[in-house]
Amino acid sequence: MKTTSDTLWQLIRSLKSVEKTYLKRNFISKKPDTKQLYLKLFDAIAKQKIYDETAIIKKFSPALTKKNIAFQKHYLQNIVGEAIAEYDSRNTIGHELYNQILLIRVLRKRGLIDGANALWKKTVTKARASEMYPILTMLITEFEKMILSGSSETQYEELHSIFKGRAITYNEYAEMITLRDIYTEVLLLKRKSHFDIDDDLKERIIFLLEVVNKTNIKNPVKSFWFRHYYSLSKATLLYLLNDSKKAMPLLKEALNDWERNTQYIKKDGEFYIELLYMINHAGILHGDYSFVVNSFNSPLNNSIDDPLQRANFEAIKYLALNKIYNKTAKYDDVNKLVQYMRTKYRHWEPLLNADLNRTLNFSLGIACFVLEQYNDALYFVKRGNTYFKDGTREEHSAVAHILLLLITFSMDNDRLFETEYRATYTYFYKRKKKHPFETALVQCLKRSFYLTDKQIKIKEYKKALKVFEENKDDAVQQITFKIFNYPGWLISKVKNIPYRKYVEIKVKVEELQTISS
Repeated sequence: MKTTSDTLWQLIRSLKSVEKTYLKRNFISKKPDTKQLYLKLFDAIAKQKIYDETAIIKKFSPALTKKNIAFQKHYLQNIVGEAIAEYDSRNTIGHELYNQILLIRVLRKRGLIDGANALWKKTVTKARASEMYPILTMLITEFEKMILSGSSETQYEELHSIFKGRAITYNEYAEMITLRDIYTEVLLLKRKSHFDIDDDLKERIIFLLEVVNKTNIKNPVKSFWFRHYYSLSKATLLYLLNDSKKAMPLLKEALNDWERNTQYIKKDGEFYIELLYMINHAGILHGDYSFVVNSFNSPLNNSIDDPLQRANFEAIKYLALNKIYNKTAKYDDVNKLVQYMRTKYRHWEPLLNADLNRTLNFSLGIACFVLEQYNDALYFVKRGNTYFKDGTREEHSAVAHILLLLITFSMDNDRLFETEYRATYTYFYKRKKKHPFETALVQCLKRSFYLTDKQIKIKEYKKALKVFEENKDDAVQQITFKIFNYPGWLISKVKNIPYRKYVEIKVKVEELQTISS
């Protein structure tokens, strides 16, 4: 049976109070013949906590019926869409420039060529300063039409000089478009996997990197976006090939570039936040913790004020700080972060994509596990598992299964452990990609769970550690152990101390060695 669409209801429910006021004042009120019905329909839909079309038809019958409500909803949706699009874009440079193009067009059509010429000069200068290339393409067309429709007395030399004064050459522009297309593909590749990469995916990554490396960027390039697409494409591809060392200089230069061109943050904040996400990934893998912390604490980030972008920034900042605090044994700070996220995350969750929501839940789960808050750890990791429906980051599924097994092992609950063991065994049995460290760890946990003799348990732990050592050059194992230190956890079991205590001792020893050297 076909269900009624709740798209309009979702759209109306997403509106802020100021947007509703703008809509009613500037759009619905301008339709006097239909104002009363559409205003009532809008308010009725907005009040519903769950969309109920039957109740709306009953309320407004006979004006609304099953036959005409689809049309009425479609018409109202167009009004709402037009209103919020105008409200959202009213103060943007793109909206300003587009309106100026429309005015240039009107002035030209009315024969007011001098006014059109003067406005064209101002508009093309602004568009170039903001690298609004689609707008510039439209301005080129308007310039051509002004020449065609202008009189022979009109002087176009100055305008033509401005016309030719491009920020980048056509060849550079073509290369930039290629880089932009590569960056788009890179983002999609990164959604599939970060480190457990199959041969076909790796071959594609290497090919794209070769294309990027052939880009002619030896001479200084004036275009901010050319530099951005080049740096982020290359850095992300290197990161996917597990070469964070080479990726970091590119990411640092890209961040410096954004700091020199802060005007782009408000207009294109998504690209800036993705840069910070890559700094989180590559910077922590590379061990450059101070740079990562400084990047996320920069005053520059105060420019991110869009609610959606702010939620994404705060979530990524949490991920970065949580990893660093765990790795540096700052567990009081870890605990504070977890408490902070308990209150904030539920507000951010609807604004984040599935991959980020999943990663956040895993991060919270690991933090709670280390703090020995096992019930919460189980809750967050299981919750993260619910986001696997989007089909991305399949490697996360393997991490989740082992984490759940580790948590239930630590809870010492027979029923929970057996349930998770069966699920984990089935998953790895069916999985095409198999890694020795995963098999060794799962078998170790299964064998040692029911053992009562501590010495025999320790032998099982050491068996798994031996497998880890034998496969220490395995790239997937290396990166997985940076998500959570499984060897360290096993060593803590051998030493019969809490994992948290093991990390604290390890960090202190490393600090003393650094001082002495």
